[in-house]
Amino acid sequence: MNENHRLYDWISLEEENSEVISSLIQRWENMLNSNLKEQEYHQFINDHAGFFFGNHDCYLTISKLKLGSDYETDFVNVIDQRSNGIIYEFIEIEKPGSSLFASNGVPAKDLNNAVQQIRDWKRFLIENKAWFRKYLPSQTTRIINNAGATFTIIIGRRTNSLFEIEKRNQIADELRINIRSFDYLTDLLKRRKFFNIACLDTDKELWIENQIENPFYKAINDSQWRNFCSKKFNWTHFYKNNCEEIIQLREYNDLIEQLKDTI
Repeated sequence: MNENHRLYDWISLEEENSEVISSLIQRWENMLNSNLKEQEYHQFINDHAGFFFGNHDCYLTISKLKLGSDYETDFVNVIDQRSNGIIYEFIEIEKPGSSLFASNGVPAKDLNNAVQQIRDWKRFLIENKAWFRKYLPSQTTRIINNAGATFTIIIGRRTNSLFEIEKRNQIADELRINIRSFDYLTDLLKRRKFFNIACLDTDKELWIENQIENPFYKAINDSQWRNFCSKKFNWTHFYKNNCEEIIQLREYNDLIEQLKDTI
């Protein structure tokens, strides 16, 4: 990817006629309108993590991080809080076709399962501080207040029902989590901003600040993250202090071949 230290014009992806972005959004929206298996949505997000989740605070997503031997996340976003360390966003996905509530207003099966998954993850992190410090290093291992982790459920499609919105928000507030629809991910794709140079305040070469902004990266897997953690990385100003290692750690999808313009 970086052997020639090539500089890419990522900003060109914001042009109205960008085939990369328009085709990516079209493929995603077609998937949302299809009754596919959850794994197929997971794989698409995994392969285009940089387009869904990438921004100045997040240049790395972990797929299927294992919490001990009993639990496995869908995704974890590594969010840089500069001198305050890292916030880890745990994400549980269901399916676009999942209902949040039954006709009588009771939470439906998929929402209940997702909520229980979040509860299990929280309990594991609370009871396994040594694991937390080793594999999710940051300034704090707190989960309830001033937490070092946040939790998000992505389920179903956007609704105009005030009743469902109020009940969803009540559950989210009581559990201190986020509950989002798959249309929220579509919004992230459509509103994605691109930059040619990162704002890392480093003295690194220009190509490094260009490549950390590369939106074509995939999520990394559990073993890649564990191997990265074994090197005892600096978790303050995470991306500034580890940008070269992260560029090498990430893998990239083939869509970049469609990007022809360079700066």
